Amino acid sequence: MGALALAASAASAGELVGVWTFVKETNTRADGTPAAVPAANYQGVLIYTEDGHVSATVMPKGRRWTVANATYKDLMNSVGEGAATAYAGTYRVDAASKTVTHTPSVSVDPADIGQKLVRHYEVRGHELLLSGKWNYQGEELTFTVHWQRAEAN
Repeated sequence: MGALALAASAASAGELVGVWTFVKETNTRADGTPAAVPAANYQGVLIYTEDGHVSATVMPKGRRWTVANATYKDLMNSVGEGAATAYAGTYRVDAASKTVTHTPSVSVDPADIGQKLVRHYEVRGHELLLSGKWNYQGEELTFTVHWQRAEAN
């Protein structure tokens, strides 16, 4: 990567650096209409560091079990297919395409380890929108995760 491209990447990454809290997720079809995906009740944190590391954790709200008393159903409802995500690794920003690529080195889903998870991003003041494609019941949808910049303590 040339010096100018590296500088542009660092400047764009600066928009993302910090701690973000999960607000909501929306899903749309190719024509832009909302998709009927069951509403999720999540909480989460997304962290971008200046040196290129990322950590993302999104979990369902209202979990009441503990490791000592969890059933298989509790675990599947919490971290099963589509219920949660948690990973950490590195990220790279492409300012020209307004994308950020996460490369997990650890993940609750082993299939994500080492993969390039490309997300389009948009920063609107204290709001960050990350979007990408996924399949739901055989239909390709676009998810958009809305994040709010966390307040410093």
